[in-house]
Amino acid sequence: MNTCYVIDDEYHAIDTLVGYINKFPGLSLVGSNTNPLEAINEIRNAAQVDIVFLDVDMPELSGLDVADIISSYTSVIFTTAYPNYAVQAFEKNGSDFILKPISFERFTKSVTKVQNLLRSKSLADQHLVSEHFFINPGIKGRMIQLNYSDILYIEGLKNYVVIYTTEGKYITYLSMREIEKAIPLSKFIRIHKSYIVNIDRIKSIDGNNVILAQSSELPIGISFKDSFISMINTMTLRSRRQN
Repeated sequence: MNTCYVIDDEYHAIDTLVGYINKFPGLSLVGSNTNPLEAINEIRNAAQVDIVFLDVDMPELSGLDVADIISSYTSVIFTTAYPNYAVQAFEKNGSDFILKPISFERFTKSVTKVQNLLRSKSLADQHLVSEHFFINPGIKGRMIQLNYSDILYIEGLKNYVVIYTTEGKYITYLSMREIEKAIPLSKFIRIHKSYIVNIDRIKSIDGNNVILAQSSELPIGISFKDSFISMINTMTLRSRRQN
């Protein structure tokens, strides 16, 4: 799950992006503001903000100035009605640059691009990630350690999740959102509202289904398909030869 914040001096622009964020799987809105100074404060005090949608042309403080302050610890997607800002935006380490009015299709492409960048960074840092975690299986005084590499997939069942491993399955009192925030993006990806899969355990993709080790077959949800296929494409070997 990637957390997002929106900074724009126009309320209708914020409303558009908030609607897109709420519609897009894997995104969570943590705040928005028309005042860039207040926004900087809120972003600094937030536990984590992965993506900031930042308007360039604002009266009190331009988005380019805001980017100087926040781009070192969050990914910035610039939004503006003026294409002449593009060069300056990328000089400020912007992850992407979207022209208004913003369509959901363009929003999707931009977010998918940034999610792939975040995933690549996570892969580069994976040596810092613990290889295991503990869960409470619902038995008082008992804790079970699970290794990420042993997990095939995770299934959501309302207030519980079932974790399927090479050795068996384990049920624990967690929501899909809670476990998605806890596990590393470098190792897992959500393919359906009810399923998160271990990327290393994917054997093949057959149409709208993912085939995992031990012959498990899971459906790809419509709203998750674009981001999933985009991730797969970044890992797919292709010939550079021309026909």
